[in-house]
Amino acid sequence: MRGKHQSITADLKKSIRWLESIEGVTKIVIGLSEACRHKYPPGHLRFKSDANGGIKINAYSGNGVVNMFIRIDPISERDAIKAKIAEQFKS
Repeated sequence: MRGKHQSITADLKKSIRWLESIEGVTKIVIGLSEACRHKYPPGHLRFKSDANGGIKINAYSGNGVVNMFIRIDPISERDAIKAKIAEQFKS
């Protein structure tokens, strides 16, 4: 059976639980994982772009980067959530 790998590291699980606790975050969709080198510590989250209904972020693990989509409701909370992510994961 082939398909997208559905497990994530303990560091990313901790970061995802933190994201879920933010008011306005209604859903987190974990996308594709890409094996690569990067300069960020495992569990680091970084804003990537705005999207319809939320934002896209990169989540870094010890093995590479995972694309994620965060659904935000109400969408007026988008800037506040981006600021919280930036503050929590300064680099």
